[in-house]
Amino acid sequence: MKNDTIAAIATPIGVGGIAVLRVSGENAIEIAQKITKLHNKDAGLHNLHNAESHKLMLTLIHQPNDENDIIDEALVAVFTKSSYTGEPTVEINCHGGYMAASTILSALIESGARLAEPGEFTRRAFINGNIDLTRAEGIIDIIHASSELGLKNATNSAIGRLHERINAIRAEGLLLAAHIAAIADFPEEIEEMEDMEFISAVKNIQISIKDLQDGFKTGKMLRDGIGTVIAGKPNVGKSSLLNALLREERAIVTNVAGTTRDTIEEYVNLRGVSLRLIDTAGIRQSIDAVEKLGIERTISNVETADLVLFVVDVSAEITTEDLSIARLCGGKNVILIANKSDLPARYNHTELRAALDLPDVEVVSTSTPSNGEVSGVPELESIIAEKFKLGEISGENVYIFRERHREALLRAGLAVERLIEGAESGVPRDLLSVDLEEVLTSLGEIVGTTVQEEIIDEVFANFCVGK
Repeated sequence: MKNDTIAAIATPIGVGGIAVLRVSGENAIEIAQKITKLHNKDAGLHNLHNAESHKLMLTLIHQPNDENDIIDEALVAVFTKSSYTGEPTVEINCHGGYMAASTILSALIESGARLAEPGEFTRRAFINGNIDLTRAEGIIDIIHASSELGLKNATNSAIGRLHERINAIRAEGLLLAAHIAAIADFPEEIEEMEDMEFISAVKNIQISIKDLQDGFKTGKMLRDGIGTVIAGKPNVGKSSLLNALLREERAIVTNVAGTTRDTIEEYVNLRGVSLRLIDTAGIRQSIDAVEKLGIERTISNVETADLVLFVVDVSAEITTEDLSIARLCGGKNVILIANKSDLPARYNHTELRAALDLPDVEVVSTSTPSNGEVSGVPELESIIAEKFKLGEISGENVYIFRERHREALLRAGLAVERLIEGAESGVPRDLLSVDLEEVLTSLGEIVGTTVQEEIIDEVFANFCVGK
């Protein structure tokens, strides 16, 4: 890992009130000093080296080697201790806009800094021991959070709650490993743990690992949202349903079949969890090249969806197009939307399930009268919340949310199973230490104590440049 001084803009480029630049590394203060001139009221301070840590100071930012060529007036803070990265750091709060921040960044680079790589500030915080990998991942998930509970779970990880749970399990394993090592070194001085006591301790570890594993599906849902595809043949009311769920006119609604030719993706918050809604092109036989591409994308989205809202015109006869969509939904998580229920219905809910050969799906009746207000949406939202057990999700808990967490816990869990099987079969404790070491190593990968360099690279590759 490079230890030179890095700089980057930490806020999005664009017009705004404030832009923040961050400089970190051994020479951060010296480099910032080259473009910084303190205002008269801070004249007692001759340079940033004498500045009080964590205190904002009003300054003029100028081009290197020319104090009269002023770029901007800004607030500058020096962090000589307890910085985010664990290194000397300077943060410059200048005016937002396309030119000010980029010109100051160029001046910093000309003065000796290097442009930071994506996630390099947070990576340095990890290397310097300020955070572990779970906290780093929590930070990036805070940035990308799209729901209240998703934000809460990301924050719980970022402040160290997942780290604490993993380390608590590792601490139990380390006690057992230390006991096995002590027995091997001092067999006459230390009393060996009884079999039942040892097995009980290992089973406690197993319970803790399984509890974390069981939270993966919930954690992934909190991070990514519930991928929800609105599917059906043309002109059955898919776009009206999307607009109703969003509480805004997002999709064009007309009486012309095939209005939606591509997917429309939007997010809506439901009981603290994000529904990632995808309004799709109606599925039918078409010779229009653009519409055919939209239909192909619809089919692909249905296949990968967490939830399909299958919209059917309950006032019309079931068609071959409806049946083909029903077959596509087979085995999926489906809610059947019996739309246009304000018109004389040809099917009740039981008959509709039977006609589509979807006997176990829940059905919600909806309608779009002339005033445009879709009925049945509150009932639909309640069914979705119940189906995904949204009421059982605790904002105080922390749920694993990444595939690498799940895989590491899976390896740890398998090693624990071997441990229990070996202990119950009377395998000598020193031989069991191999599986115990596998448990500790796998758990260590999650927090970063035993992780390989390529995994670290993968984690920080998802960060933006200024973080």
